[in-house]
Amino acid sequence: MMRWDSFGRSAVFAAVAALGWIPWLVIVGPVTGFATARALYLVAVTAVYVAGLGGPVARRLPAAILTGCAGLVLAVLGRDLITLCLGLAVALAVARSVFLHHATPARAVLLEAALAGGGLLFARLLGARSPLGGALPIWGFFLVQSCFFLVAGVRERHPGARHPDPFEAAYARAMEVLERPLG
Repeated sequence: MMRWDSFGRSAVFAAVAALGWIPWLVIVGPVTGFATARALYLVAVTAVYVAGLGGPVARRLPAAILTGCAGLVLAVLGRDLITLCLGLAVALAVARSVFLHHATPARAVLLEAALAGGGLLFARLLGARSPLGGALPIWGFFLVQSCFFLVAGVRERHPGARHPDPFEAAYARAMEVLERPLG
């Protein structure tokens, strides 16, 4: 499975996702209608993006499926583009920072809030009321998401690997020294 776990690869994904919008609209739009085709495309592209993020396939695939299911629920229940976009941004943020990458909780929340908010704002600024204008917001949102890989201190979450905080590590070393036999 292809991965976009760097800024460059993720930026290429953003361009491909934007380029795929027009063919999708031409093929699926007449069958389902413009609004439904747009909702399905946004859900599918977000789920595919999550599936290609870093980490083992055993973690990426369930995260992508959960993202897609959440998006479909939002598309059916929300019936509103703004609700769908906000929900997909939150689902992407949760999938990326909870399931796939490791950072301290406060840092992850701030980083994901900045990326989701910045991506949605940039997409909104690029949006136009035409079918062709739908491609630029997709590119803009995922381009901002590419900046995740430029932030230092974020690493892939490995299954079974435990990263103790510095206090726990120091405490464990101290207990090891204290429990050593004398002499």
